[in-house]
Amino acid sequence: MIGLVMLLLAAAQEKPRTGMKPPEEVDKTFTVQPGLTVVTWAHEPGLINPTNLDIDERGRVWVTEAMNYRNSRLRPEGDRIVILEDTKGTGRCDSYKVFVQDKLLFAPLGICVLGNKVYVAQSPKMYVYTIDASGDKPAGPPEVLFEGFGGVNSDHGLHTMAPGPDGRLYFNAGNSGCDGAQIKDGKGEPVIDSTGSEVGGKGQRWRGGPRGGPGQHYVQGMAFRCYPDGTGFETLGHNFRNNYEICVDSFGTAWQSDNDDDGNQGVRINYVMEGGNFGYVGNTGSNWVRDQTGYPGQTRQEAHWHQRDPGVVPNLLMTGAGSPAGICVYEGGLLPEPFRGKLLHCDAGPNVVRAYSPIPAAAGYSCESADLLKSSYPWVRPVDVCVGVDGAVFVADWTDPGVGGHATADIDPATISGRIYRIAPEGNRPSTPPLDLSTAKGQVAALCSPNLARRYLAFQKLIAGGADAVAALKELWTAPNAVFRARALWILARRPEGQEILREALKDGDVNLRVCALRASRQVKCDMIAIAREMLNDPHPFVARELCVAMNYEPTPEALDILVALADRVDPLLPVPEIASKDFAEQERARQERVRNKWYLEAFGIGCTGREKEVLEAWQKSGKNKHPRVAEAIAWRLNRVLPETPPKKSP
Repeated sequence: MIGLVMLLLAAAQEKPRTGMKPPEEVDKTFTVQPGLTVVTWAHEPGLINPTNLDIDERGRVWVTEAMNYRNSRLRPEGDRIVILEDTKGTGRCDSYKVFVQDKLLFAPLGICVLGNKVYVAQSPKMYVYTIDASGDKPAGPPEVLFEGFGGVNSDHGLHTMAPGPDGRLYFNAGNSGCDGAQIKDGKGEPVIDSTGSEVGGKGQRWRGGPRGGPGQHYVQGMAFRCYPDGTGFETLGHNFRNNYEICVDSFGTAWQSDNDDDGNQGVRINYVMEGGNFGYVGNTGSNWVRDQTGYPGQTRQEAHWHQRDPGVVPNLLMTGAGSPAGICVYEGGLLPEPFRGKLLHCDAGPNVVRAYSPIPAAAGYSCESADLLKSSYPWVRPVDVCVGVDGAVFVADWTDPGVGGHATADIDPATISGRIYRIAPEGNRPSTPPLDLSTAKGQVAALCSPNLARRYLAFQKLIAGGADAVAALKELWTAPNAVFRARALWILARRPEGQEILREALKDGDVNLRVCALRASRQVKCDMIAIAREMLNDPHPFVARELCVAMNYEPTPEALDILVALADRVDPLLPVPEIASKDFAEQERARQERVRNKWYLEAFGIGCTGREKEVLEAWQKSGKNKHPRVAEAIAWRLNRVLPETPPKKSP
């Protein structure tokens, strides 16, 4: 499951399997950060093989199960979605309810519960169930939001939805889900994204015209966003391998992990720079193995993702070997300060949940990593992580002696297992903070929740609210917490009163809020050409990066002089030294330092998509930065200068 091919434990192969150890024994195998504690919150038989989880506004945990994964057919009646709840406040689940069991469900990979809607990712379709008045059953058969995805009964297929701070839903699909597919809406019509392109590897339209050759159509895994009804479809990035889940912070920055071809220490974390190509296959569609010798001194991991090629967005972090799965942004206040604002990520292969700390570096990021939860027991396979209504962290554990190889070994109906763990500070007692969506004050309180479902419902109420909602949001906008201010900004921007706030935000002292304001301005269709002219002198490279990305959606006649000015912000292209060390950590530190200047260069290239020649000629004529290495960098990126194809070896 989830990519990395690992040999099953010899004991599991040679002796009768006894199943997952009891919860009290597994709990003793965990290592957590100081000050935190972890307990088994839910377990079999009420829960089996969780693939994904979500937590609703009431604090209930919703889980998709997979007893029919790949060649395992343990439930002829279909897989289930279950609702788990701690009704007594003891810190352990005591209620297991089946929301639905259906033959159309077979190892679904994603669930997102927002109000009375349940979005379920089940290749080839994204389903939407409506919850009935009881609160724990569907009102009828699900509707189809999207269809046409590949990767049926494959972890490289369609993955879960996640709400963003902008009122849109973010999701992705791995290479099997997208590359040989053409995505359609619920009416069976091809989806056309905001660039005028048909979505999926078989799409026939590209940026308003016919599909072209390499670089003129989407390839491999992809990341998306849209409004809850499926409209406003946008492609955030493509050319991933198996991007299992995507998450979005309050400033609108999207993050995800991606799995390598197995056994190459190439698992990566990505900042999903909008419009980017992320390099699983090369610019000409070539395999990374073929391109390994293209650059002297290139590591296998760099080659795997074509990191040194022009037109490929840098990786945020390389984490080595593993089986990357669910991810979220922790923006709660219950966990200690070092974890706030961090990315929490499950890696099933090495039995770990990590916390990643992106650090601004030029127009992009470097990144540090620490283990949040680690188990010494090889059956522990974390596959998803979510934040509860009180800020506690919940982790879904598939539980299996191995992972990968398109199989599962935990198949004995008598002992088949699955777990949910709860991580919280030592001595913490679970709580369900009150939820009042009937008043503006209560809605703003929900908007400040650590839980995504509560924030989403608050967003919908505040968007539709009256003067009291505006007043409450303006008060939140003046709060000291930049995360809360960003959440208020997204809503205010979509209201008639929003233009004044947006102008103020574009001048804010916090660059993250200026970036947020640029993104919100685009969403509400402000005059981005005028805004770009005003913001060109902003000194922060994050702002220049966002202006480049914004120009990707503007007509060439209006955007050309702005792109010329943005080209002047390109840093010199530095020589790429070989990495002498064989140590993976040393190689990763060197890689992060080398790509500092490439972050902005790739953002600039995204802004020039489809008009590279025109921009290059205009910059050569009227650009002001005449540093020879700047000229070299711009020409390298816009001309897509690739190394010569290595000669074929004799048989």
